Formats: sequence, C-alpha cells, structure tokens
Amino acid sequence: MSTLSEYLNEHLPTGWQKPQLVEALSGTLDRATVYRYLAGSHPRSPAEAVLEAFAAVLPGVSVVELRAAANLSTGAEEPWIPPVEANRLSYAQRRALEAFIKATVGPVDDFDEAVNPETAVGDPPSGPALTEQERAEVESYVRRLHASGRKDLADRVAASLETNSNVDTAKRPG
Repeated sequence: MSTLSEYLNEHLPTGWQKPQLVEALSGTLDRATVYRYLAGSHPRSPAEAVLEAFAAVLPGVSVVELRAAANLSTGAEEPWIPPVEANRLSYAQRRALEAFIKATVGPVDDFDEAVNPETAVGDPPSGPALTEQERAEVESYVRRLHASGRKDLADRVAASLETNSNVDTAKRPG
C-alpha cells in the first residue's frame, strides 16, 4: 500500500466501506479508479482532479494533506489566480506560461486517471492551433530558457510545442 492509499483508507467516514466511497464519488471518478487508489495501485503522481475529488467527499481531508500523503509538493489549498495583467498575454505566451508552471510543479500522469471529463478540474486547455507568430513567440521563449541555463524546462516546453506541431500537421490539408 502507498502512503496515499493508507491515508485515504484511514479517513473513510465511520461506517463507510469502499462501496460507499465509490457511490460518493460517482460522476467524478469511476469505480476502478477509486479501488486502485484505496489499494495503492495508483500513479506515483496523482492528477490534481483526483485528489480534489477525494478531498471533496472525505470529511476533514484537504487537497494539501492528500498532496503531502502522495509525496507531492503541497502548495496551497486555493487555486492560484494570476493578476489581471495576465489578460494581456497572447495565446502563445499563455501556453508557454502554462508549460512553465506544469514543468516547475512536476509531471503528473493524467492519462492514467479515469476522470469524468465533465467534472474534471484542471484539464489542459484545448484551444486552437498556434499561429506561426504564436509559435515563433514560444520558440523565442524556449531559446531564452536555454540561454538562462534552464535546459530541462526549455526541453519540456519545446516538447509540448512539438506535440502541438504534430497535431497542427495532422490537421493541415496535405
């Protein structure tokens, strides 16, 4: 069992068994995901949406405590809201900033999580493909990251740009 699964099992409300937790989380997490987390066979870095779902139904449990139990940086309970000036950022700058935040916090294996897409919190934005100008802005940001010695972060942002490029290429008429 993992520390997270032990924590979850210890914080089941009095009288609850696993089926009651599955029922409480229905519509947010599927049954198999709940059982995997209770058994300790979950991803090493759980998705934020999964931790938020458990915190919402388990009394006295916070997302910060669940992150600690999962050996993740605990952060803050409330979401970060950027200053209003962030509205001036272009789409490419926003994508670069999102990539920076995700790379700084650490990778999360979201694809292993069976989360209901209608209720999932924090899903990556699915915006339009980057224009050539936006792509150039992100590439410029990657070059600046390399120049500042942040090679790992630059590589991650560049990889997300390549993934977007593959999607763009697939959408373009041949």
